[in-house]
Amino acid sequence: MGTAKKRGNGEGTIFKREIKGKIVWVTEYTIEMYDKNGKRKRKTIYGKTRQEVKNKLEKVITELNTDTYVDKSKVKFKDIAEEFIETGYKLNKLKPSSYRRKLLTLKEISTHYIADMELQKITENDLKDFFIYITKYSNSVIAKIYGIVNQTFKIAVRRNIIRFNFLDDQIEFSIPYSNIKDKKISAFTIEEQQQFIQAIKEDTRYRYKYQFLLSLFTGMRMGEINALDIDDIDFTNKIIHIRRTITRGLDERAMIGSYTKTKNGTRDIIMDNHIEHILKEYLSSTYYQKNDLHLLFCNSKKQCISTDATNMMFKYLCEQYNIGKGYELHQHMLRHTFATRCIEAGMPASVLAKIMGHANVSTTLNVYCEVFDKFKKTHIDLSYNYLKENGLTVDF
Repeated sequence: MGTAKKRGNGEGTIFKREIKGKIVWVTEYTIEMYDKNGKRKRKTIYGKTRQEVKNKLEKVITELNTDTYVDKSKVKFKDIAEEFIETGYKLNKLKPSSYRRKLLTLKEISTHYIADMELQKITENDLKDFFIYITKYSNSVIAKIYGIVNQTFKIAVRRNIIRFNFLDDQIEFSIPYSNIKDKKISAFTIEEQQQFIQAIKEDTRYRYKYQFLLSLFTGMRMGEINALDIDDIDFTNKIIHIRRTITRGLDERAMIGSYTKTKNGTRDIIMDNHIEHILKEYLSSTYYQKNDLHLLFCNSKKQCISTDATNMMFKYLCEQYNIGKGYELHQHMLRHTFATRCIEAGMPASVLAKIMGHANVSTTLNVYCEVFDKFKKTHIDLSYNYLKENGLTVDF
């Protein structure tokens, strides 16, 4: 690609060649592209007449000069997609959990015929059919699929396999929406939260109760809690350092990740007196065991605890004490409960976003929009009462 190059000796010369007993006109031209061995590609052009070959050559040169040339290729969509996923993992750009998740997403893509199509043969109608097909998945899965499709087309354009990326057209090829309604954010009611706390206080069978309390009163994700190092607890400055999470290796076993779930997940949480009391009580209890991994929480084998293990215990506890929907609940609602109580107490969304580790405040507003809307009137009433008490209202 780029500016036109000068022809070398014999470059573009048109001559006759015998192929399978037939005489055809041929020319060879070096294009501004490289093969796998790093050598410039030579394009061979055939025609029944000298003029036909000349016209084809001029068309190739024009396309090269205008950056519209596309080299013929039979490479399939899934080949490029699989290659960039594998390369990302080998270059350590993907954590094992992200690598595994992308492979699962590619597997979902491969259930549609587009995955086995040659990239140059994919049409707008094929892509539209594919987008309609994936509306059966949740919006979160669709977002992952769309990301892989977009990346695959970008690579194909860069390699001159296709001329343009369909997804650059954000009118016709913007991300589709799911036919499945997004699950509403669920949190304990005040009564359910009281019931949950009482159950933990009364029943000593639940070895993960301190993790549950930390999630309930700090909003930390369970993976973040289970990955806490003992040195992440700073009683002197009353801070909890969050810098990694529990993830899964390629063997599906729980392991300590090197990072948090997201970039903004790395954060410090202020330890109030309530949290300090919970942590000190835990450290003085028989539940706490020193371990070679230096973890704050570990299992009976002194290994890291998977989020599945704590979630199973959470479900069992809720089922035993008839809390909410019992076994249908998920431990992530402890985090949502914390956020809901903060909003009810009047905490600004910008402050809550930092505590929750959200990338920006819009994420917090979108996730908890119903909760914010519910208490909008409450805050307006408080504002009105304040104005009235200070004689700042107008009476007619």
